[in-house]
Amino acid sequence: MFRTIEWLDDTSQVRLVDQTKLPLALEHIITGSHERIAESIKIMEIRGAPAIGAAAGMGIALAAIESKAKTRADLIEYLENAAITLNTRPTAVNLTWATSRMLEVARTTSGNVADIIGKLIEEAKEIAEEDVRMCRSMGENALEFIKPGFTIQTICNAGSLATVHLGTVGAVVRVAHEKYDGNIKVYSAETRPRQQGARLTVFEFMEDDIDTTLITDGMIGTVFREGRVDCCVVGADRILRTGHVINKIGTYTMAIAAKYHKIPFYSVAPTSTIDMTTNPEDVVIEERDPNEIRMINGEYVTVPDAKVYNPAFDMTPPELIDAIITDRGIVKNPTEEKMLKLFSK
Repeated sequence: MFRTIEWLDDTSQVRLVDQTKLPLALEHIITGSHERIAESIKIMEIRGAPAIGAAAGMGIALAAIESKAKTRADLIEYLENAAITLNTRPTAVNLTWATSRMLEVARTTSGNVADIIGKLIEEAKEIAEEDVRMCRSMGENALEFIKPGFTIQTICNAGSLATVHLGTVGAVVRVAHEKYDGNIKVYSAETRPRQQGARLTVFEFMEDDIDTTLITDGMIGTVFREGRVDCCVVGADRILRTGHVINKIGTYTMAIAAKYHKIPFYSVAPTSTIDMTTNPEDVVIEERDPNEIRMINGEYVTVPDAKVYNPAFDMTPPELIDAIITDRGIVKNPTEEKMLKLFSK
């Protein structure tokens, strides 16, 4: 797969795939504005926790170039305001992780303004490259659970389009596909209301000639009862030290059905998605525009002023999760003690 987002050295701009146009058209956004990056994150032209982390890092680098600051103090003040602008989505921890990391680089780099800007550009590109490396590691770590001939159930999109390049769940599928000479299949839940499973996951796996079957979210229980899948592999927008997984709405429902049918349930995420400080009750679940539910492709499918509840994510408790697979290692049957052992640093 192509890269979802990349830094263009020749123009000091960022190029990203407009995911709102997929799968019918592959279009790119090219910008030198951190505010345009923030808008892309907000309206989900770029989405997926690792991808928006990379976008936020590049957004801070763009802000440094835009600032025209003459002094170190003025530059850092501008970047702090840019970070506020970029932190447009509250649930995915990668976003604030990336802006905080970039601000720390700005504050600790010695030299003049030009030196700091140069270091920020390097750091933004490194965040992206780290993501590529971490995804490959996750795919290789997951081979412990994924065997030849397996059919994997997914939800939403945690493939290349949710990261810089390979994907989290995408890495699990792609590495197994490579390892087992294509002897891997996928069932993709469409993932209402924004259909990221239908629009994005099916698109990118079919592009890579991976055997993929699309189902509606409501078909998951039937698919499990009929024995059509061997395991569930989902991504994460945030994983807490307690082992709770915050992921796209519908993940919790899938986990309950998987537990009942004795189907292994795995969550895959990079270290940057691990939140070792927030308690489960303090996680802010993003609620989105009611018209995402009321409308499909710009047409109302219900009463235009129907009352709507539209949380973008849900929280799956650790007792429903067989393993959390990361670039750093695997936590089986996660508990706070096990998470602290692997991620305390």
